[in-house]
Amino acid sequence: MKRYASIRLLAAAALLIALGGCKDDDKGSGLNGPAVLAIQNAGNEPLEISLLEPKTQTVDIRAVARSVSAENLTVTFKVDRTLVEAYNKAHGTSYELVPAEAYEFSKKEVILPRYNDVSSTAQVTLSSEMMPDGEQYLLPVTIDEIKGDAGARTSDEGGVYYILFNKRVLPPAELLDRTGWKVVHCTSEYTPGEGNPKTGWAKDVLDGNPASYWTYNFKASVGPVVYVPLYFVFDMGREVTVRGVRITARTKADGALNNPPGDITIETARTITGDGMENDADWTYGERFTGTSPDGAFMSHSLHNSVYLGEIQRARYIRFTLHMSWNSGSSVRPIPMTYKGGTFAEFEVWGNLEELDLD
Repeated sequence: MKRYASIRLLAAAALLIALGGCKDDDKGSGLNGPAVLAIQNAGNEPLEISLLEPKTQTVDIRAVARSVSAENLTVTFKVDRTLVEAYNKAHGTSYELVPAEAYEFSKKEVILPRYNDVSSTAQVTLSSEMMPDGEQYLLPVTIDEIKGDAGARTSDEGGVYYILFNKRVLPPAELLDRTGWKVVHCTSEYTPGEGNPKTGWAKDVLDGNPASYWTYNFKASVGPVVYVPLYFVFDMGREVTVRGVRITARTKADGALNNPPGDITIETARTITGDGMENDADWTYGERFTGTSPDGAFMSHSLHNSVYLGEIQRARYIRFTLHMSWNSGSSVRPIPMTYKGGTFAEFEVWGNLEELDLD
């Protein structure tokens, strides 16, 4: 037993001697020499990003150690403008640098703990809103500075992370052909009709004739007078890409606008239950537009009033809600908007027949 105890003591002593040669205060030494760093996923093939306006995308940037350090390192990244020309010469391309206003580092500095091979995360956010249309631009990200290991250096390979960025442009929206469209529901219309030829029905907003119009039932002798909100459900006959709507106001004989819509909601659905008023869950998207909004009036007091959805929708049905109308007869926007009935001449949809790639 004593013999084995002696062997264990000798082994422990040898281990202590070995550990004594690897003290934590040996500055600037990696496990196999000074640290060698690169950027994670860097290479000659750039990361390609294509965004619709006004979308953004955030890219994570990390340092990786080809040879780890015995020290805690701080690594800072930057965009190196000079590398665009070199990349173009090497690859036969003609990219320009991403405009400065189209990208932003939310964090440039990362920490690489000693003996680790992957750092914490820096982030650069790309914004299509400030990009020119359609062209591709290059963003070369490099390691700017390494602190904590005087001998640390950047690897000969993987030292540049290229991002190829462009703003994707959708085809222009068009006023869709309304052949075959119909009104599935209307809360109130003037059923006797008025004028010569007679008009006043909901179907008249789909006929392409600005002289005809819809108006709510404003006479108790005809039936109950129903004030706002007034609902319409339109069936476009097939699924289309809906990007907005255009409403043409009814005009009086002297050209003055007659109570044009000033506060509306647009909802879309691919399928509906019954006439579209039975199940609100059918309407998967909705957006309200009002002329009294603090940011300057989506619904202006004008003959043709176009509003555009914040998110483009694929839909067959539209539910249009009239919450309030502008007061009649004014050539400028009247404040406040108080008319609880309504009338307008045409309802059209801005969009595309084809389904658009919105990813």
